[in-house]
Amino acid sequence: MDSLEWSRTFAIFSISRLSLNSSGIPVELVMSLSDEDMHAIAERIADMVIQEPVEKIAEFVARLYIAEKGGKSGSTEPMCQDRET
Repeated sequence: MDSLEWSRTFAIFSISRLSLNSSGIPVELVMSLSDEDMHAIAERIADMVIQEPVEKIAEFVARLYIAEKGGKSGSTEPMCQDRET
């Protein structure tokens, strides 16, 4: 196999506004994200992907990014909840 074959990548994960909303992030917050914001979230997820289950990383990173950007959910629920309870 040549070096091009060895360096070829295979996608294993994608993130979308729909998946962020499905994870529990309110529509109004998801709608506030630009494509640049989505790329930034995806990059942070990629940095963390080997440490935790992907779904938990995606939700955590998106919520953190939104919080850093100054978004408010209007919810009194904690931003990160253990979904296994």
